[in-house]
Amino acid sequence: MATMAKWGSKSWVVNSKQVKALQDLAFSYEQVADENTSTEDEKTTNERGTELFPLTFSTVLHSGAGVDVRDEIESWGKLVTKVNYFYLNGKKLGPGKLQLRKVSVSNVKLDDLGRMRLATLNFEFKEYDPDTTSVVVSTSALKVGASTSSKSAAKTTNTSASKATTTTIKVGDYVKPTGTKYATGQTIPTWVKQRSHKVSQIKTSQNKVLLGNPDGINSWVYLSEVTLV
Repeated sequence: MATMAKWGSKSWVVNSKQVKALQDLAFSYEQVADENTSTEDEKTTNERGTELFPLTFSTVLHSGAGVDVRDEIESWGKLVTKVNYFYLNGKKLGPGKLQLRKVSVSNVKLDDLGRMRLATLNFEFKEYDPDTTSVVVSTSALKVGASTSSKSAAKTTNTSASKATTTTIKVGDYVKPTGTKYATGQTIPTWVKQRSHKVSQIKTSQNKVLLGNPDGINSWVYLSEVTLV
């Protein structure tokens, strides 16, 4: 048996009984853009690092190559959000465990009885970081499919955010950010999430709250992603 790759219980193999090959492999190593966050009477802070490792590829499933196409598709659907090491040619690929973020199905061919005979699966994996990854391992594939964005997934799984929305937050309160992004899209540095910040403005209709103005970070975050301290 020639094993091309392996992730958890899943393998991509080529032998006399079955052909399940991996193709169009793509990944990258990317630096996080510097973020200069200045606060009054404090030095500018530069946040540097690398983006979470992404991995994409595709697999063509063919019933003539010993694969039950529909069964294979459904088994992958149950693995969305799961985490494991990815091995290519027996060697670990990436800096750590990879989470299956998405499996899309295309080019499906049916026979006269409606059975799937051919399909292409496109996979999207990303390095798993429990501190910043919005979709946790315990989230079911059903919930992920129902989400329209990573932000909506975060709101259903972030317990701190859920608690914040059930408590009335008003101007003058002190809160801590629980999300990973500012409302403007930039990543919230770790040191910001570790400190308490005074609420200076609230825009409930836009789900935003301004923290620290005029003597703090002076940044907008999502109201549903802060917690009272």
